[in-house]
Amino acid sequence: MQFRGGGYSMRGKRDKARPAAKESAGPMRAPQRALWLARKLASDAISRSFAQRHLYSHTRTKHSTEATVDALLRWILSAQREDGGIAAHYSLLSGYSSSYPEVTGYLIPTLYDYAQQCSDHALSRKAISAAERATDWLLTLQTPDGAFNAGLHPGPSHPSVFNTGQILQGLIRAHSERNDSEIYFAAMRAGDWLIETQQPDGSWSGTSAYQGSAHAYYSMVAWPLALLSRETGNSSYRHAAEKNLDWVLSCFQQNGWISGINLRGHPDYLHFIAYALQGALECAALCQRNGAIDLVAKSAWVLLRQFETKKFLCGAYDGDFRNGRRFACLTGNAQMSCVWLRLFELTSDLRYFNAALKMNEMLKSRIVMQGRREIAGGVSGSYPIWGRYQPLRYISWGAKFAADALLLEQRIKRSFNLPAEEALECAS
Repeated sequence: MQFRGGGYSMRGKRDKARPAAKESAGPMRAPQRALWLARKLASDAISRSFAQRHLYSHTRTKHSTEATVDALLRWILSAQREDGGIAAHYSLLSGYSSSYPEVTGYLIPTLYDYAQQCSDHALSRKAISAAERATDWLLTLQTPDGAFNAGLHPGPSHPSVFNTGQILQGLIRAHSERNDSEIYFAAMRAGDWLIETQQPDGSWSGTSAYQGSAHAYYSMVAWPLALLSRETGNSSYRHAAEKNLDWVLSCFQQNGWISGINLRGHPDYLHFIAYALQGALECAALCQRNGAIDLVAKSAWVLLRQFETKKFLCGAYDGDFRNGRRFACLTGNAQMSCVWLRLFELTSDLRYFNAALKMNEMLKSRIVMQGRREIAGGVSGSYPIWGRYQPLRYISWGAKFAADALLLEQRIKRSFNLPAEEALECAS
């Protein structure tokens, strides 16, 4: 998910004022939202005041992992619009946004993963149906040259490298599940367009890149290209993926910091740091680049130590992990859990698994399990909800990465062949 400030545009003060004005007027159109907002603000204020900061924080389970994943899935299903796309967010001020192609794309693998692991057959069928509707809708949005456009739909008409990469991830998974030639060729057209727009140094910049700049978190575009190479047997996609991986790795510093996030005018949100790590790790694993995995592990370890010692990861940083902002970016937390769990799978180092279990317990404690369908199972942009990243919103990419983290935890626990309660002892 690319940062869009208060709305989904950064084209000057006038463009930013429009969505802000629309959101602020939301409670006047739906007064009940003012009550929900007041309750959430009070809840987070109380929770923050009494938060535990000791050795055993995040070790006691409040809700089962399975029940929490089910709640996340129900929230995602409720956010699916009539056109088949998934809304970007539910705002406590203005309600649901319109469909967001980027997030709809990379939610498709999550929906299929859920369907494979879910014990509730009715929910499993709903997840598959949602994935199919999402895929069919995305196919209607592809431009003749293979790209997908930026922003919400309907919205800007200019192509986006990042959105195309995230939708490509969904198309690849949809093809593997449905074996549909239309999806297969759509995926290859997207991959071909990404290769054509790639810079000689392996980065993406220019008119199809966010703010025109090269970004280290576009490793999340290299990852689906590596997947596409595996799916099609075409080495040109892998070559493009590795070119970008090499450029991203050049942004990794000795102290673990990642330069090149390049969000002008904003701190580096944990969400984007985790994007860079996650995309680089998955691309490196697919391309069997052990040295690259080691570099990712070094940066991931810095954040692991921060979490273990402070029981908290800051929502945003300046360079070199300085000036951490005192709010939590829950999406970034979920992504870091995914990174640590995958590093555990790749290295067998239980310290990654241990940290991820604690992170997952923290995430579960921040998810409301009952109440209105717009809120129950939703993941807020920030904790507390008024934090700087996507304030006063429940965001679909937050639900996606939280579900991914919990599904990965479940998969690993099953590989241990241990009861969930026994496996959780590792987190103490």
